[in-house]
Amino acid sequence: MIRVGIYDSDMGILSEMENILLQLGNDRRIFMDIDVFSKKSDFLSHISGDVYDLLFLGINSDYEEVIDMALDAKKHNAHVSIIYVTEDESLWKILLEAHMFRLITKPIDHKFFRKCFMDAYNKMCVDKNYFEYKYKRKLCRVIFNDILFFESSGRYIIIHTKEEQSKMIGTLNTIECQLSFSATRFFRIHQSYLVNEKYIKNIERTSLLLFNGTELPISKRHYHFLKELL
Repeated sequence: MIRVGIYDSDMGILSEMENILLQLGNDRRIFMDIDVFSKKSDFLSHISGDVYDLLFLGINSDYEEVIDMALDAKKHNAHVSIIYVTEDESLWKILLEAHMFRLITKPIDHKFFRKCFMDAYNKMCVDKNYFEYKYKRKLCRVIFNDILFFESSGRYIIIHTKEEQSKMIGTLNTIECQLSFSATRFFRIHQSYLVNEKYIKNIERTSLLLFNGTELPISKRHYHFLKELL
């Protein structure tokens, strides 16, 4: 799923961009969750509690305020791609300093708009380096390299990172499938633990030690499997 946010004060342009994306998603079978905003205040209230992969931001004489919106979005997801949409093509030099991925001019060329989206989509497929989950209807993301291990606790999964712990509803079996595309390797060491390879310091017969001092149990079957790989 791709989270897309669209902002423009012109309702006609806003509707046009949304319709292009809906048609594109249908044609290419790309599942998108699209939010549209015509007011800056609505956009800013959402960006603080949501994570977007791609933003289309209408920008004109109020470019300083819109750039501030883009910078705020970057704080919540450093990997977000930002496509600016404007009537003033001369703004491109300023927008280059504001994390511009592409610039689309009005009136919108639908073919070029679709190309810009696909460029961003292909970049996302290559760059995706985070684990994504939902908890209490909120979309959350954690960089793979920041995850120490996943712990199963009843119906919940506790995600242990270098800085904090968070939780989600799920199973380790499902998470293992989700991690299959990750360049970071995670190993199942026990029915209740899935560990990031890079944080494993030492392996004993019945326990595994992480570099941060955390000691976790390891089953006999997984011990022999890991000793062959590491």
